[in-house]
Amino acid sequence: MQFVKKQIRPGIVVLEIHDSIQMGPILQHIERAVDEFIRQNEKVVIFDLSRVTYVDSTGIGTIVRLLSRLKKVGGTLRLTGVNGMVEGVLKLTQVDKLIEISSSVADASRDLPPAPNP
Repeated sequence: MQFVKKQIRPGIVVLEIHDSIQMGPILQHIERAVDEFIRQNEKVVIFDLSRVTYVDSTGIGTIVRLLSRLKKVGGTLRLTGVNGMVEGVLKLTQVDKLIEISSSVADASRDLPPAPNP
């Protein structure tokens, strides 16, 4: 498994992703996980990328697509732990202008409202 789910509080989850975000099974697993979060009314997702060393264009596209899915249901996606090559790619593709990026999970979740009742 290349990611670990952690719940901060009801409706808010952290997906700690390891290694890389690139074309292949990992992206399918991440998409399925976010779809399942939405079904469970967990609509605020924070991707902890502190252990990610590589992201390709398919990974960037998937991140943007998941942001769109979450926004359609009244949720959001935030990124944290971005550094190195991953930070460079997010800036180059201007994804950093679409998705809030924080230095830590605590910072990313600080101003989030309590989860609404389903």
